[in-house]
Amino acid sequence: DEISDLQGPNFDPSHSAKPAAGGMKAAAASTARGMFGAISGMGKKVFSMTDLKSAISNDKTTSKPPSSKAESAQQPSLSSGGQAGSKVLDHTVGTVHQAGGGMKRSASSMEFFKEQQTALHRTPGPAVNRQMGREMLVIFDMDHTMVGDLVSLSDRDNIETNVPWVYWPETKDQGLSPDFILPFLTRGMMRPGLTELINHLQALGSTIVVYTHSENKWASKVCSAMERLIGRPFIRRLFSRMDCRDGHPEFGARKSVQYIVDVMRREEGLTWATVEKSIMFDDDGEAVAQSEQSRLVKVTSYDYWEPVQWDEVVNHEVLRRNPKELADLVLRSVVEWGIAPPSVLKVHRTAEDAKRDQAWQVNLDKRHQILLSYNKVAKLDKVLFGLLDAFNGPLATAADLEALPQRARVILGNPNLSAGSRRQPK
Repeated sequence: DEISDLQGPNFDPSHSAKPAAGGMKAAAASTARGMFGAISGMGKKVFSMTDLKSAISNDKTTSKPPSSKAESAQQPSLSSGGQAGSKVLDHTVGTVHQAGGGMKRSASSMEFFKEQQTALHRTPGPAVNRQMGREMLVIFDMDHTMVGDLVSLSDRDNIETNVPWVYWPETKDQGLSPDFILPFLTRGMMRPGLTELINHLQALGSTIVVYTHSENKWASKVCSAMERLIGRPFIRRLFSRMDCRDGHPEFGARKSVQYIVDVMRREEGLTWATVEKSIMFDDDGEAVAQSEQSRLVKVTSYDYWEPVQWDEVVNHEVLRRNPKELADLVLRSVVEWGIAPPSVLKVHRTAEDAKRDQAWQVNLDKRHQILLSYNKVAKLDKVLFGLLDAFNGPLATAADLEALPQRARVILGNPNLSAGSRRQPK
């Protein structure tokens, strides 16, 4: 089932998909080893996803751009692949670094926040003016801010849902549901402290929105899974990729706080909303233009990661029973993403191809084991507990609200606050 755009706090996601059996180590060992057999008759020509169905029946058909921003937000796009003139599926997740989910780990301090944090819900202190809390717009980035590295999950969902499959196994769910994503969040994909911070913000009466560079359909599923884990709706509205500079080239940066404020005033009835009454959390310190930097709090990237087998359903048989243009597009995409060996598109593999693929697999396995080993460190992250302390400080006047981002930055400036990140600091 498709997930509709979030226009309010309630979601209606599918409940059908089930998580794969086995632990993370077993998944890591099998992620890239599923279907790597050559597909007979693979062609080299591919088509724009926006008109791929008609292209299959007529090779001369050219793609058309989406007729509106809303349509564009729901349609996958293609980008240039490694070969000249080739196209691959774009990632649907907001932030992608090295192929296969790998990212450079900084050599920053691996000390941790020394203060013992409790998991109890904090009641707003006496210095909190409830009216100030009710007139506060809190904007969260999603990837690497609220949750970790979702690229493996999103790549599988992308392949299953954004390709117009002619044949699909009747007994298999198409795409990942919030129920499938939920166990990943439970194991550590959701950043520690998010539940406590959301509880506190809701006690203040604050309006919470998510502003992500991920595509809307995928982000909706992740947000629904987060709400299930926390136990109630808390997201007033989801803003996604086409609410970023992708859909608004006039933006001075990737995102715009003023745009969020304008939409919330116009469409959600938040007549009190202003940039000055907003605070934004993002792992990208350059997410907004210079004029809005005072409202942005840069947080350390949260990089918890798990592997997901992309070809558990889209295997050799499924590709064989679909038009070769579709199979070719999928295989070229997974090679470009670094989750399938280099020769997967070849009909006949040479001994040299086999040697190269084996070296690729050894490399991938090593990278996955390193990433999984960092998960223990990631789960010690205390950034959101630091933000909880910032919100629990004085919030009795407009001046307190205006000073809130700086207070959060001072707390997050403690080098002992966060586990290290695999991403180089910006």
